[in-house]
Amino acid sequence: MSDRNGQFRTQSRRAASAARSGENGFVLLIVLWWLALLLFLGTQIAAATRTAVSISANIRGSAVAQAQAEGAVNEAIFRILIQHWKADGTKHVVRGPQAVAEVQIDDEGERIDPNVAPVALLQALAHQCGLAPKPAAELADAIYDWRSLDLRQSAETAGAARYRAAGRSYLPPKTRFVSVDELGLVLGMTPELLGCLAPHLTVYALSVPSLQSTRDPIVRRAILEAYPDDPPQADAVRAVSVVRVTAAARDASGGRFRCVAVVLVVPAEPDDSFVYKILSVDESPE
Repeated sequence: MSDRNGQFRTQSRRAASAARSGENGFVLLIVLWWLALLLFLGTQIAAATRTAVSISANIRGSAVAQAQAEGAVNEAIFRILIQHWKADGTKHVVRGPQAVAEVQIDDEGERIDPNVAPVALLQALAHQCGLAPKPAAELADAIYDWRSLDLRQSAETAGAARYRAAGRSYLPPKTRFVSVDELGLVLGMTPELLGCLAPHLTVYALSVPSLQSTRDPIVRRAILEAYPDDPPQADAVRAVSVVRVTAAARDASGGRFRCVAVVLVVPAEPDDSFVYKILSVDESPE
């Protein structure tokens, strides 16, 4: 009897020990799962923190670069007014406490202004951008029709009829272009063609470039094509000019910013006040 009791107690102890081992293993498994979860959460938090720090640094760098670019534009305007810098494409470096900017000043009169350019010059420029002679002539006529006010004509002109036939919800306004992008509304213009034309156009010069007044090779070729025998000559030196100031800034952390301002300036004379007017500003991070 005592042997049976001994065997029973032995089996009971073994069963209890096995049960405790199973419980310990389950608890260990739970602990391992929690550790894995905490490790995963810690990794995600660390990654999110690094991302937030990186974004903050980028925002700060971009802000510093923006401030430097805008300051460089103002510096350039001042130096143009006192005639220390010229609109000749020369690059200048403007250094700040936290960033540096490279500034280039160009004469807006080197570009073709669709508000005043002759049809022949507009046609030649379109041809330089790859348009065949006939569609180039049609586009030049459409640009002229857009800007030209003819009090003798009614609203239902042939040009207006073409816009209606093309399904356009607008008609030529018979006023000057206020931006280069507005040329995208002219019949015959495509985004690709405007992308080619835009770097050679301005709506601020109100003058026709000559071979002597422009360094733009596309504009020069257009002038020679439009007037092979008698290209226009440079106008007399103007007291008032329109310049394009391009400032590209960067800070030590790699932040970059670009500011392009078109400015009407009157060079300073003795005892005269400085005069300028910002006509447009285009800003963007790089």
